[in-house]
Amino acid sequence: MTRDLIEVIAKEGMVDMAGVGPDTTLASLNIASVDYMMILAAIEEKFSVYIPMDESLAEVKDVGGLLGVLKQRILAEKKA
Repeated sequence: MTRDLIEVIAKEGMVDMAGVGPDTTLASLNIASVDYMMILAAIEEKFSVYIPMDESLAEVKDVGGLLGVLKQRILAEKKA
């Protein structure tokens, strides 16, 4: 799942996947808010889940944090 999420982040954020790792800051990727929304929409579509934009996502500063929140949401929704 991690690789799939990174692929979506790289593709929708229009960045080189080789430069996207857990320690990579979102600021260093220059992902604009509209790109962030496109990333979330693509993840929702790929995993057939709803990812609300809330405080936990707004506070994320790096890819590792983003992956953690996304995985938690995906797994929680799949169990429901």
